Amino acid sequence: MKLQSAVPIVPAQDVALSSAWYHDMLGFEVHHVETGYGIVGRDDVYIHLWGPSDIKPEKSMTTTRLGVVGIEQWYQHCVSLDIVHPNAPLKLQPWGATEFATLDLDGNLVTFFEFKDHS
Repeated sequence: MKLQSAVPIVPAQDVALSSAWYHDMLGFEVHHVETGYGIVGRDDVYIHLWGPSDIKPEKSMTTTRLGVVGIEQWYQHCVSLDIVHPNAPLKLQPWGATEFATLDLDGNLVTFFEFKDHS
């Protein structure tokens, strides 16, 4: 037995607007948008959006971690768009991942991480 994948489903106040943010800021393709549900994806990673959510962005507790290749390039891309979370710049963590985070339009934390051999 093995797990094949996991797909986060995150709240969105406006599914179409949030889908556009993932497209415009992170290069995700918008696969599906309807009232109340959307699907965005890039490479083999998908995020589902549900709404309209009544969770205000400043109250969101939703987090998504995305494993990437080329963390420095991802970071520079997000820096250029001014979307890096001020409390989560690029950093090598004690558990061995280099990571940084951003917030989407709905206050959902999106953390990008990469494990490298740092020996």
